[in-house]
Amino acid sequence: MKKRMIYCCYYTIIFTLLLAALSCKNESFPTIDDFQNKVPKNVHLSDYSNTSITLAWDRIENAASYTVQLLESGESDSPIDTYTTVTKDFYRFSSLNETDGYCLRVRANFNSAENPVIGDWVYIMDGQEPARIMPKYGVVDKDFEEPELYPNFPEGWEVHEEGARKSSYTALGPTGRQSDVFASGEWIMNQAYTTNSGTALIHKVGDFATMMAPNQKASLEMDFDLPYGASKFSFICGAATRTNANEINGMPIVLTVEYSQDSGGTWTKLNNDVLIDDIEKQYTLEYDLDLKEPVRFRISKNNSRARPIIDEVAVYYKE
Repeated sequence: MKKRMIYCCYYTIIFTLLLAALSCKNESFPTIDDFQNKVPKNVHLSDYSNTSITLAWDRIENAASYTVQLLESGESDSPIDTYTTVTKDFYRFSSLNETDGYCLRVRANFNSAENPVIGDWVYIMDGQEPARIMPKYGVVDKDFEEPELYPNFPEGWEVHEEGARKSSYTALGPTGRQSDVFASGEWIMNQAYTTNSGTALIHKVGDFATMMAPNQKASLEMDFDLPYGASKFSFICGAATRTNANEINGMPIVLTVEYSQDSGGTWTKLNNDVLIDDIEKQYTLEYDLDLKEPVRFRISKNNSRARPIIDEVAVYYKE
């Protein structure tokens, strides 16, 4: 009888310990209910370039990982690409077509005492709808289409049409004027000319760029009208070199951008002046426009000692 009581005590103690262990385990290991309604917050487009878009979000406590997806649209459930990350709170999709539309979403994944838990998808939103994202433009309207370039643009000064190039800031060009002729048309170049100074011109695209004179006001101006107006105007610019004393001691450079719709009779300024104050930076200037009549453009420089280059001038027509 005494032995039976001892065995009963042993069983009671073991059973109690098991209950305590299970209770401790359940308290320390989350259950499915613990993860209800837990979704990533602040889901947004953190960066984009011509070939990539980056999704970012705020981390969630106890999330084991996050799954991100790239889709063709908000209605699609067949991803173009999927990636799961444990440590990051962002992900960059690369090697994309710059004018294709994409949609991005993310979900949190959890480990629980019962089964793994998959959270709800959260999209980058544009108002009440999943956002349409183009790598070149970021978030765009659902019916957005890239504007169409005028023929022979962007003008990068690579194709010279006739005679010798204008050879210096003050030289005459092939038509006997302070101008030069390229695939897009004739350009007035006051205190400016095109040059291909090897690797010295650090921000040029291709071989040639237009360079403006130091210590002088200078301008680059279309001597022709574009007949269908303009929906967008863009160009790149920057300091000419990183070693010449003009740039080292002559910053900043101030550029003014203007357009004319009466063949150069009067000019209208576009936005604020452009300030070039970093030798290492290539500046990309883009202007969204709604110009329905024939138009021409002019880029002018102040009398800074530093010299800018202008390249890849692009004009998109207005339909």
